[in-house]
Amino acid sequence: MNKFFAMENLLKSGFYNIPRVIVDNEQSSCKKTALRARILSYFYQKVYFAKGDVVLDGRLYTCFRGELIVNQEELAVRFETDRRQWTRIMAEFTSENIIRTEQVRGGTRITLVAYDCIVGKKSAQYKQGNVGDKAAEDAAPKAKKPKLGVMVENYYPEHHVKGCDIPPLEIDLEKLRALKKRDEER
Repeated sequence: MNKFFAMENLLKSGFYNIPRVIVDNEQSSCKKTALRARILSYFYQKVYFAKGDVVLDGRLYTCFRGELIVNQEELAVRFETDRRQWTRIMAEFTSENIIRTEQVRGGTRITLVAYDCIVGKKSAQYKQGNVGDKAAEDAAPKAKKPKLGVMVENYYPEHHVKGCDIPPLEIDLEKLRALKKRDEER
């Protein structure tokens, strides 16, 4: 029987990053704040880590990193809001530069602004903007990164993290019984 929460499954399943302010506000006593936090949490959970294809109303769309394509009417129903309130929330997210929206046939492409910065990967724009800092980095001595026994085959490119190779646990019941007897004798 394959356990759902086995260490191997946890390492291979990947993860998603959600800003702590969103997670903290999901259970807020203010209903408006909690609703906005739940919507943003949903976006961060459903966004693509890497390029992927989405089929919406029989059409194929390509989503890039930090994007998702959704039907806003369905999301309004999912979050139990009326269309007017949903439009207002999306307009606030856009005006606060949290998301960008683009209409596509049958839905909306939502791009999370600064997604790469939030999940820890520096964007190409950041690297280009800080070219002057590179000279200072090159002049400073670099510390060698310690190798922690991470194997190349456990690299998950869609999350930009490395997994680790954990050997299976071997439990010798005879040794456990002997230890238990010795503890009882004391």
